Amino acid sequence: MFRRALTTTATLLALSFGATLPAKADLVIQGRAAQALHCAALLYMVADELYQGGYISGADYNWAQGAAVQMLAYVPGTDAQKVQAMGQRFEKIFASRSLPQLMNEFDKTAPWCQQNFL
Repeated sequence: MFRRALTTTATLLALSFGATLPAKADLVIQGRAAQALHCAALLYMVADELYQGGYISGADYNWAQGAAVQMLAYVPGTDAQKVQAMGQRFEKIFASRSLPQLMNEFDKTAPWCQQNFL
């Protein structure tokens, strides 16, 4: 059951991130759920950058995407709302950080994210 939900969410994320999200009001996610969302977004984005650059294998990329989706279990809402929230988080991260800053933040926060959400 969990694997099916994980696969469904991963599919939704993959399909949605390739397309432009429709204009919707920003979702407000706070507290621990916001931390999980941020961790998931960082992991997803960094894994994508590393894979596209040839720095990690397809297996590592798939693991990272699955782990990012697993972190979304801490975020309330439907799969569609989680996809929307991830899209919003991506936009905010990309607007406020360079790629080196993103990688540095990931290096500093990944152990904490793993300990708390995986």
